[in-house]
Amino acid sequence: MVYIFLNAIIGGFLIWFSYYIDRKTGEQERNPLVTMNLLLAITCFGMASAVLASFYAPQRLTEFLGRIVLIVAGWYSLEFCSYCVFFPSYDRPIAARVIKYAFLAGIVGLCFHFISSIDITAFLGFNVMSQQLFTGSLAPYLPYTWFDFYKFMLLIFLPLMSVIIMLLRSEMKEARLEHQKVVLNLVAMVSCWLTFLVLQKAAGRVPLFATLFPVSLLLLHALVVHAAVQNVLYDWHSLSGLLLRFALAFLLPAALVGFLFPTMWSLEAVSPFKFILLMIVVIIVALTFSYQISKLLARLTFFRSAQYADSFEKDLATLDYSNDPEQIVKDMREIFKRNIALEKLQIYVNNVDTLETVYLEEDDELHRIPANDKVLDSLMNQNRTILLRSSLESGYNYGVNRTELMALFDQFGGDAVILLNEGRHLLGALSLGKKNAGNVYSDYDQDVFTKLYSYFFVFGYYMKNIANQSVVGTVNREIRMSAQIITSIQENMDPIKNPKIDAGYIMRHAHNIGGEFVDLIRLSDSRHIFVLGDLSGKGISASMSMVIVKSIIRTFLAETHDFKLLVEKVNRFIRFNLPKGTFFEGVFGLIDFNDNMMYYINCGIPALFVYTRAFNNVIEVQGDGRVLGFVKDIGPLIKVKKLQLNPGDIVMTCSDGLIDCQSLRGERFGKDRVQKAITENAMYDAFKMSQFIFESLTNFISKGLDDDVSILVLKCLSK
Repeated sequence: MVYIFLNAIIGGFLIWFSYYIDRKTGEQERNPLVTMNLLLAITCFGMASAVLASFYAPQRLTEFLGRIVLIVAGWYSLEFCSYCVFFPSYDRPIAARVIKYAFLAGIVGLCFHFISSIDITAFLGFNVMSQQLFTGSLAPYLPYTWFDFYKFMLLIFLPLMSVIIMLLRSEMKEARLEHQKVVLNLVAMVSCWLTFLVLQKAAGRVPLFATLFPVSLLLLHALVVHAAVQNVLYDWHSLSGLLLRFALAFLLPAALVGFLFPTMWSLEAVSPFKFILLMIVVIIVALTFSYQISKLLARLTFFRSAQYADSFEKDLATLDYSNDPEQIVKDMREIFKRNIALEKLQIYVNNVDTLETVYLEEDDELHRIPANDKVLDSLMNQNRTILLRSSLESGYNYGVNRTELMALFDQFGGDAVILLNEGRHLLGALSLGKKNAGNVYSDYDQDVFTKLYSYFFVFGYYMKNIANQSVVGTVNREIRMSAQIITSIQENMDPIKNPKIDAGYIMRHAHNIGGEFVDLIRLSDSRHIFVLGDLSGKGISASMSMVIVKSIIRTFLAETHDFKLLVEKVNRFIRFNLPKGTFFEGVFGLIDFNDNMMYYINCGIPALFVYTRAFNNVIEVQGDGRVLGFVKDIGPLIKVKKLQLNPGDIVMTCSDGLIDCQSLRGERFGKDRVQKAITENAMYDAFKMSQFIFESLTNFISKGLDDDVSILVLKCLSK
């Protein structure tokens, strides 16, 4: 029964592995790795069914299932050969598909015509009887069967020829990463052979071990997938660490299971249930040991995986911006060197239309690059912020002159450049030098840099607006980043100058800094956008998210003319670019002065009130809203609503801090008091109204704020 259980477990694992492959390769159609994976899963489930049928079903069913297993396993071998011949392309010409299906038809014919019987017993194992390949006078000299021919062709000859073709094709190319993947595929094939031989030896002692032959294909498949998703070059340091980690975390637990299996095998004849139960316990213990060892080794630099995204993000998220600028720069350089193993990180800051290196190391020279360079300007127009020399050399088109872009790399003195921009304005740049082991920057690096770009932007914003001021001596080094971010954000608004609308706002933070903000953005003389928002979190982390979101809204406005699409883009940015768990609640509004119409989208704002002078009454109009950052596609969940503004009407919105703040007795300020405060102060201008509403809150709570409070008031003055 244990062989049924093991084959079924492997099959279930392969079903999950299909989703893993899809996610890692990003290929949703015509992915040969997924096809191979499903064929191997069918092989495992088929073998489990055949073993089960050998105990409880007629012999004919066992034989039929055995033939199906051989056919599907042969099909897997053909897919592997096709994968190697055309590697790394996923496209297959029609002729290749015809040849593959011709071979598959031959396998079907062999299994149903030349194989006479298949038995699965405790004494014979997985026993396949087939006709002699040669008859007559050659039979004594070549005593091989058709099943021997099947194994030779599909296990040795065709895979070997395919791998040789793959090796020869790779020699014509200069891509080192592709060469490494080819070598890994070769290692996968050899590993499959060795595992198959070990299983054959084991079957000499325990015949039913022969039913575990899909394990050899599983090892082959796992290594092929690993090669496909690998986007970094191994050096001797990382390779030795990987091998040692493999030995400690995987071979050692596997050896433990392998040692205990024959030791406890004697129990199988006496109590099969007890044997299976003990084996389950042993496997769980081995898996737990493997997980804990892997987790422990992952903390050590020597054993750290080349897949550095998680550790890189963790280090960037814990960078302490309250230190002196020099220390922050040192910490940033250390983070890059520790995770990417690069030789040098140079930091450029835009200083009066010139990118200059700051905080030079001992062997550095001062570099200056014109910030208005036409290549940089073109890249800003295309919103291309991650540049890799290796991509340019391999023919990737960045939409600019290749020679000029290569010269720009030489000016920066690095193999990768991360441009830090706020809209079309270039804040600075990070120039990444060569990797210590001679590795090139790969697609994996491109994906990681893109994913973590928000962290780099915060660092660039800090260097441009704070640290660089410290360098030139205009700001004291001890001024902390947090207060300056808030001040800068508050000042970066476009006040409404249209005589039809009076706008006023107030922001108060419970602990000096936070994630709330109000923004006013001029689109034209007749259209203005307002945003009131609250980013999740507290303190400096929330304030960094605020800086990024406020900047990205303006960036998206430069390229997006659809109001709803703007909100959808902001949602996707928060979802995929800000730290996990970040969400935004607030409101986006658009005022059209031509017809005095206000369009708005509620993104979870707690209150949006409208005061109508004609009725001297305050109503709540926000309706249902959806917080941004939780779902991938917010489009179906949000609606653009509109409101006609008349002279004397007042629109007031606020964050939850105003409504939820409690007095010393534990009583909430609540919406009723907000509405009352609006009515009582309706005769004042918008700014004074926001002040008086806030004063009503402070008088009510009679203590310090427990939460940030933001209030925005828009007062319609005339038609």
